[in-house]
Amino acid sequence: MSRAIVFAERALAPGGDAIWPAALEHLSRRFASIRELDVAAMPAREDSVPALEAWAGEDVSSWRRELDRFYDDHARVHLRRDPGTAALLHALRASGVRLAAYGQGPRETSATTLAFLGLDRRLDVVVLEPAGDGFAACLEALGVNEAEHVVTRDELAALA
Repeated sequence: MSRAIVFAERALAPGGDAIWPAALEHLSRRFASIRELDVAAMPAREDSVPALEAWAGEDVSSWRRELDRFYDDHARVHLRRDPGTAALLHALRASGVRLAAYGQGPRETSATTLAFLGLDRRLDVVVLEPAGDGFAACLEALGVNEAEHVVTRDELAALA
């Protein structure tokens, strides 16, 4: 059986945690006249989709487009490209390791983050906004029963 590694988006994206609060503040300001968003009451990004959908209802149906636009406009401010991460993924894949990553939040944020960092093209599988366990969704998408699970930057560094 070939080796497989599944990454949580957070492990691959330095600065990824910093852009999320700014995005929530933006949504709060952008839609303030339609519906108040209590940013402090929002759950962590990985648990935010149901809360954002409940907040938005039909009145703020464009929240996903606005979030996508914000990430597109602000990725270069908050995210940091790490050539070492790209090189590591390239080397792992070249050695036959199957690579997958799962998003930790709304699909728009994960897709933009991985694309901006240039990592989406270095992965065999990307699962955006997984329903339930992102690790299990990646295992299924890879067609494997087991894989290493890398959740933090420290765990990523240990692979090098």
